[in-house]
Amino acid sequence: MRLISWLAILAITAVTTAWLFANNQGHVTMYWRSSRIDLSMNLFMILGFVGFLIIFNFFKIISLFIELPIRAKHYRQRQLELRSLQELQNSIEHLFAGRYVKSLKSAEVAMGFGGTSQVSFMIAAQASHQMKQYADRDQWLERIEDARFQTTKLILNAQMLIDQRQADEALNSLSQMQKSGARQFLVQSLAMRAHQILQQWPQMLKIANSLLKKKYLPPSLGKARIHEALTQWIKSGRISQDELLKQWNEFDPEFQKNSQWLKLFAQGFLTVGNSEMAKKILDHILDQGANEDLLSIYPQCAMHPLSNTQSLSLIQKVEHWIQKEPAHPALQLALGQLCGHSKLWGKALFSFEQVLDSSRATHRMKLSAELGMMHVYQALEDHEKSAIHQGEVLRLMLELHPTV
Repeated sequence: MRLISWLAILAITAVTTAWLFANNQGHVTMYWRSSRIDLSMNLFMILGFVGFLIIFNFFKIISLFIELPIRAKHYRQRQLELRSLQELQNSIEHLFAGRYVKSLKSAEVAMGFGGTSQVSFMIAAQASHQMKQYADRDQWLERIEDARFQTTKLILNAQMLIDQRQADEALNSLSQMQKSGARQFLVQSLAMRAHQILQQWPQMLKIANSLLKKKYLPPSLGKARIHEALTQWIKSGRISQDELLKQWNEFDPEFQKNSQWLKLFAQGFLTVGNSEMAKKILDHILDQGANEDLLSIYPQCAMHPLSNTQSLSLIQKVEHWIQKEPAHPALQLALGQLCGHSKLWGKALFSFEQVLDSSRATHRMKLSAELGMMHVYQALEDHEKSAIHQGEVLRLMLELHPTV
């Protein structure tokens, strides 16, 4: 279509020019001193057009000669740019392939061009870090001055410091980004790793919980991080009731159904002396059905040294659950332990016997039941029966932990 349009315009122009030239009867007379030149109007127009083309091209050639140094400079700059981009590509390839020396050399070449220099500094820093040349790495990082790359610089610095297990300095680097509003997944993941190194379990737990709720972490990895933080935090003993309650309230209701986490939180509240909160957590989930893990610590709500909960209320609760599931050995074991703590010897012995007679009872349940019966008979000063159960305890322990 474009070709047809141009042909049409060309044809119209040719016809118009031919018509004008055929009907143009004018002439031009030029005088120069004693000379006279007569030209037809058509010839004058042709000579004028040709003269214009000659003058135009003459000045164009002069302009090209004048601009030649500038064009040469631009050409050299373009070649430098192309080489820098090629070397930058080679540097990245060598870095990922583990050829850190070659990566560093290529990055140094790419630093010669302003467009690739900042990225080259990052690659050089990463290569130096992998070669454990930390002083050189810090020098490369300091040369990253462009404001556009400051966030990248801080993240890269934090990653390297975490690799060195310098978690305090890494957190300082990350805090600079968070002050500016950076909340992306990578920043929080690095902060979680730094808190893990420093054994700052509440902070790690908070971040892991947040990332898992937002689905930034795979479920298996997120749950593993939460479980580790909870376990280590409670084991450390460096917990307070207010802090633990705050972490519990921030937990997603969906996550508050996990029996392992409920057990850890209950143990934590028992550790800080809040047995009522531990009982509340366990009651809520055990009302929905017996759970062996949670029932294993349920008696601690009354038996823990710091507990202020009465055993009678727990006994009534367990008896209510037994009415729903009378054959569940974990319920009978919990009832026996609570009755033993309350010195209800007959009821305790009956519950322990139910555990030993149950086909669903695990090895650990039977061991706990035998221990409970041994303590009851010791309290009753029936040394003969206490010795019998003591022998059973030793037998079960050897089966559970066989010796060579």
